[in-house]
Amino acid sequence: MSNIEAGLSLLGEAEGFYEDVLKGYERGSWNAVVRRAQEVVELALKGLMKMMGIEYPKIHDVGALFAEQAELKKLGIDSKVLAEIIDISAYLARERAPAFYMEKTYTKEQAIRAKEDALKVLSIAKDISEKLSGV
Repeated sequence: MSNIEAGLSLLGEAEGFYEDVLKGYERGSWNAVVRRAQEVVELALKGLMKMMGIEYPKIHDVGALFAEQAELKKLGIDSKVLAEIIDISAYLARERAPAFYMEKTYTKEQAIRAKEDALKVLSIAKDISEKLSGV
């Protein structure tokens, strides 16, 4: 499997997890929304890095690494967008375990933020993946 194929596969998984985000939101399962939103962001960014030929670390917060590599590879992503990706990735990575283990109870507002953040990163990732794959 090529890096492009592997990256697109990771992006496909991210899209599937976003469907889980929406299902969790419909159920009112705010913790599940936060957890799955984090996974969407992580897989979307790792998918892009895979497409760029970057071996990413097996950690949950890869926003800063993605931003650094996007600048090195001259992908033309606005610095404000990269800063937002870094913030989203860091925030959701911090909330991943507390959401999953029910160590913290999330509100609807926090779930909405997580859902919107995941969609934002996923949308950006899909746009970039089209450029990287030549579609």
